[in-house]
Amino acid sequence: MAKKSLKKAEEQVKPAESEPKAGPVALGAGFTQALAREIVKNLVTIGQFTARPFQHRQKPNGKPSEFGPQPTLVDTSVLIDARILPIVNSGFFSGTLLIPQFILGEVQHIADSPDPIRRAKGRRGLDVAGKLKGQKANPSVKTRVTSDDVPETREADHKLIALAKRWNRQQVRILTVDFNLAQLARAQGVKVLNVNDLAQALKVPLVPGEELTIKITHAGKERNQGVGYLPDGTMVVVDQANASVGEEVAAIVTKIHQTPAGQLFFARLK
Repeated sequence: MAKKSLKKAEEQVKPAESEPKAGPVALGAGFTQALAREIVKNLVTIGQFTARPFQHRQKPNGKPSEFGPQPTLVDTSVLIDARILPIVNSGFFSGTLLIPQFILGEVQHIADSPDPIRRAKGRRGLDVAGKLKGQKANPSVKTRVTSDDVPETREADHKLIALAKRWNRQQVRILTVDFNLAQLARAQGVKVLNVNDLAQALKVPLVPGEELTIKITHAGKERNQGVGYLPDGTMVVVDQANASVGEEVAAIVTKIHQTPAGQLFFARLK
């Protein structure tokens, strides 16, 4: 009798176990499988990202890549010199000009000088900075003022070099007309653009025997010499022209002398 009861109970249990599970239990299993597939897919995606170097996400020494193309740090001497403005407007320069706040502070200090010449140069520098910021003649050049500084360094030249080295991954350059700053920066591996180098390259070459007309502005160091200047600022020493100060004379180039600052021409009256 007990065996029959046990067999009957087993027959009642088997159909119940073979029936497909429904309701919340079936939903839970499907949801778990879908969740597992999603996790695997996300892990694959994460693996693809971690397999690549974060070249586009790296920030050189914490500075974001927001400078734009060809970033160039501007030195005080460039603003005071003022030739950068026509260079930019002419379209011969492109990229982003970065003017540090400490450079503007130095120019402002010069503009506040009691010396009238220094004060005029400082005001011209501030004017150039403002015009560079608002210029629209050359859309390929953008000018930005940056508050980045190097507090542990006092001299502006050393600050510029330190910033250029800090942002070396973005190949930041220094724009200057200061010969000593250019030499110091280049010695430390910083790329430099010197406006004077550009001016030197644009000078019209003269050769011995070539004729020119020049205004004699003052007497020379040697006896009977008169001195004049070409439109690009090149000095011309004219023999026997000391009596022609204030006048234009016709002269013939006799010799060319190369100096660290550029070329010096010697000539004689025609």
